[in-house]
Amino acid sequence: MATAKIINRGLDQHKRLARALNGRGVKVGIQADVAKEPESGADVLDIAIFNEYGTSKIPARPFMRDFAEKNDKVLGQAMDRIATAVTDGALEVEAGLDNLGQFVEKHQKAHIQRSKSWAVPNAPSTVKAKGSDVPLIDHAVMVNAVRYEKVDK
Repeated sequence: MATAKIINRGLDQHKRLARALNGRGVKVGIQADVAKEPESGADVLDIAIFNEYGTSKIPARPFMRDFAEKNDKVLGQAMDRIATAVTDGALEVEAGLDNLGQFVEKHQKAHIQRSKSWAVPNAPSTVKAKGSDVPLIDHAVMVNAVRYEKVDK
């Protein structure tokens, strides 16, 4: 009589992780409850949307999409690393979600701060008005409004 040997290739760990997360995750970006821009009084979320997609007067400077596209491998590696730590018991789920959120938030802010290297330049009139040629950053209100939030299903 032949016997079969079952090889476990991490399925049990994957199941434990799936149960522990149970639909939980993090989202990173400009949250809806952020402050107003000091000079115009506009909602920072609106300003972020205008810059991400552009308007008839503002060229698109897709700081969220550009970040995600340029960093998809790094983000995937961070998620894998943290998921493995949670699965192995080295991190609790809450700590893993916080680590991931903090990692992405930090790198998203850095991407915005480097906007001069990738974004459409400011118009000369904008540079004159704000006294800087760095796109997306005026009073740093928007970049400081980027944060992570843990979410459930």
